[in-house]
Amino acid sequence: MYTIANARLNETPSKLIKIAAIIGIVWYAFGLLQFWLAYSLDTSAAVSAGEITTAHGAALSGTPALIWLSFAVASLAGLIGSILLALGLATAVMSYGISLIAAVIYYAWVYGLSGTGADRPQEEIYIAIVVVAVTAAFFFISKRAAKQRQRP
Repeated sequence: MYTIANARLNETPSKLIKIAAIIGIVWYAFGLLQFWLAYSLDTSAAVSAGEITTAHGAALSGTPALIWLSFAVASLAGLIGSILLALGLATAVMSYGISLIAAVIYYAWVYGLSGTGADRPQEEIYIAIVVVAVTAAFFFISKRAAKQRQRP
């Protein structure tokens, strides 16, 4: 029986796909580190030390747990997707899809719904754009790789 949950692609991933997957593993592992550093940051100490502004500290402190969870899910699902892509498993597409949705939720809240986007450093918006673009690229790479390898 052939299901998406245990689907193995017909051939091993190409060298370019494996390189992309390794880059993805590093990228998303760094994303998990970024999540933990932001989530566990003592904002009052960072404000006192002059590392972040008072408004930025308030924005970070006011981030709801579910939004932090979406950041963690985006990074972890991307890491899992990269591992699955390296192994040649078609479920990488689903994992990257989850990562993309979670990243969009996080950044939509930060820059659209929370009203705190202006309180954050300006370069963070560029980081948000790059993160979503890279995750979308990994999603489409995995989708294309799955289609190419399923052809007879």
